[in-house]
Amino acid sequence: MRFGQGNRDKAQKGFTLVEVLMVVFIIAMLSAIIIPKVSASSEAARRSSDIATGHQVKSALDRYQVENGRYPKSTEITEKEGSISAPVLIPNYIAKLNTDTTQQEAADGKKGFGIGTLAANGSIPEGVQTHLIMLYLTADGSAAEVRVYDANLINTLWSSAN
Repeated sequence: MRFGQGNRDKAQKGFTLVEVLMVVFIIAMLSAIIIPKVSASSEAARRSSDIATGHQVKSALDRYQVENGRYPKSTEITEKEGSISAPVLIPNYIAKLNTDTTQQEAADGKKGFGIGTLAANGSIPEGVQTHLIMLYLTADGSAAEVRVYDANLINTLWSSAN
């Protein structure tokens, strides 16, 4: 037996500090790459979910129009804190329209549904959106449009007019 070699004959157990630090570093690097991508894809999924909800709302409005000869009038639907109350529409044509239905992360007061007035020529004034999903109705029930906005209420993600 040579001097200083006696301890090396035994099998080494455990990891060195350098090995542990390398594993921690690799995990941190992978997390830094993966977490933003997962976060971005979950936000895209929330937007897609709200767009699908917009489609469902427009479909419910169209079914109402087919059965009644007109869309609901703007006076028949009310909105309070992002929830819509419409005995002519809910629950016969769609189950509910409240803040729990929308998925995007938006500031307080912007989640849920809002109601706007659709002009006789079918135009919607700019900057009137107050919620993620807006129902624009005419006073006489002749037309209806649904728009889904981004979390900042700046960009239109989907419009039933397209």
